[in-house]
Order: sequence, then C-alpha cells, then structure tokens
Amino acid sequence: MKSKDWKDVKVHDTVIYVREDLGVFKAEITEVDIKIAEKYPTFHYDRPYGLTAETGSVKIKYTKDEVEQEIIENLANLIKWSTTTFRELMKAYTDWQTYLALANSYKETFLNMIQERTAE
Repeated sequence: MKSKDWKDVKVHDTVIYVREDLGVFKAEITEVDIKIAEKYPTFHYDRPYGLTAETGSVKIKYTKDEVEQEIIENLANLIKWSTTTFRELMKAYTDWQTYLALANSYKETFLNMIQERTAE
C-alpha cells in the first residue's frame, strides 16, 4: 500500500497479507496507532511504532490453518483489498507450490539415482 494512503486506513478495513513462506491471506486491521501498556509503577501507554499515518504500522488479524493470528505489520507490505487481486494471488501461489512440489520430486529422484550409482 502506498504511503499516501496510510492516513485513510481505519480499523476493520480488509487488506491482503502475503508471505512467501505462509501464503496469501485475507486480513482485517484490528488496531491503528498501536498503543502498548508499559508496566511502570503505574501503567503508562506508549506508541512504540508511531502513528499509523506517519509510520504505516498497524495490527492485523488473519486466519491460518483455522487458527487466528494477530501480528503487527507495516502497510507498505500489505495490499489494498480487491477480490480479483486476491484470487489472482491465490492462484499464483497455488501454482507455485504445485511446481515447487514437482521440482522437489525430481530433485529427490535425481539424488536417489546418484546414491544408487555411487553404491555400485
């Protein structure tokens, strides 16, 4: 998401969260201008990530393997919600994982052949 759009982000907005190692997820923004309670002699609230409009930090919630996850992420790493974009990313990720599994299968076959030939 472009930095000029950070000021317009609100709680409950839907975004696309993409991670190479995890996949493509529909995520909900659960907190902007993140506050954290510091346990001093009295509770003190601090914004260690700064204001969302300036730093782009938000807290998001998404579901992976039926388990709800909540993390702090930068808006620069998130994509504005679009059903079409979400579908395209899901298809590309699924295709990639399919080809990766096939490539790993070929690699395993190749390594087994090497082991067999060197054992002869």
